[in-house]
Amino acid sequence: MDMMRRVLLALLLPLSAFAADYHVDTVQSQLGFVGAMQGESFEGRFAAFSADIRFDPDALADSRFDVRIDLASADSQNEERDSTLKGEDFFAVERMPQAHYRAERFRRLDDGRFVADGELTLRGITHPVSLTFRWTPGNPAQLQGEAELKRLDFGVGGGEWADEDTIANAVRVVTSLRLTP
Repeated sequence: MDMMRRVLLALLLPLSAFAADYHVDTVQSQLGFVGAMQGESFEGRFAAFSADIRFDPDALADSRFDVRIDLASADSQNEERDSTLKGEDFFAVERMPQAHYRAERFRRLDDGRFVADGELTLRGITHPVSLTFRWTPGNPAQLQGEAELKRLDFGVGGGEWADEDTIANAVRVVTSLRLTP
């Protein structure tokens, strides 16, 4: 009997080291962006996105983020700008309706935050993007993060919109996720 307990314990112990899977409460979560046009900052958000989050601060090697963003759901509270964002010069939602962020490498920072080193695919172009975030465990857990990307690296706003004096190249992505196991 003692041998059986040891075998069961040996089999079950590694299971506790795996990161937990979380579901995003999309009603209570936000995925936003901050840009600047002619020196004036503007904010927007994506109303529709899905995320598969596996995370444990003590099992970073087993963690992963897989986020899909419906680009047609971009909303900056300005109808003309939103129409332009969805058009061919920017997100090209008719041809490429989704952006995809995937991260499988994670780091812990000295201040208690974490970094997800992943790749963003936007307009069919993939580049590394690191998301720095704060993790608050619980049920629900909270993930609040920020990343910066260069829109022109992804061909967003090329042509006449490529002038960085008109539209800043740097775009901040801001996320606040409410997660349940």
